[in-house]
Amino acid sequence: MLIFPAIALLEGRCVRLRQGRFDEATVYSDDPLGVAQYFAEQGAEALHVVDLDGARLGKAKNLDWIYRIREAVSIPLQVGGGIRTYALARRLLSAGIERIVLGTAAAEDPRLLVRLLESHAIDRAAAALDLRGDRLAVKGWESESARNPDELLDTLKTVGVRWVVCTDVTRDGLLIGPGLKLARRVIREGFLVILAGGVATVDDVIRIRETGAAGCIIGSALYGGLLSLPDAIEAARAV
Repeated sequence: MLIFPAIALLEGRCVRLRQGRFDEATVYSDDPLGVAQYFAEQGAEALHVVDLDGARLGKAKNLDWIYRIREAVSIPLQVGGGIRTYALARRLLSAGIERIVLGTAAAEDPRLLVRLLESHAIDRAAAALDLRGDRLAVKGWESESARNPDELLDTLKTVGVRWVVCTDVTRDGLLIGPGLKLARRVIREGFLVILAGGVATVDDVIRIRETGAAGCIIGSALYGGLLSLPDAIEAARAV
């Protein structure tokens, strides 16, 4: 299983939100490049970068930082937040982003996913399944989609999506443990799952690995010093 340290960008700073609430942002660093380089030096094999401003506003706001991070580290980047047009998706992929993650667009305009899957390798686009209870959270998690999660998963399967980034919004940033039920549910549907939300300990990483998840995104626990990246990577690799 692959560990993705999270870099969430809000006005050019690395932050963490509680349950996606912008009014509960904790700023961890004014130096996103330094954070990315630190994670790479600690052994990260990939990074998960989110443009929070983009997610909220529906258009990219931290592209310069994303490109600078791309230049600063040699490991793959998985990028999400505000990617709602084919032009932006293609721009990011052409800039060397390994995989882009579509949340609102996947829920509201799956034609974008179809176009991306037809024009790029299948592993370079993922859909986000962001759940608040039994509802899909969209638009920076400030709104809820009219579609239900099962309907979205059916659509993703039909159009040929392989990767799904799953987040239990009610756990995100709270360090209360991951949503294993969510991971297992989506894995049973045949998707490669990257799970986010609530990860706090090595035991959490082990439990996620045991579900068969392909990846795990960790944010607050790394920034707060509750979990070291080398320990998380070791737990993800153990057999």
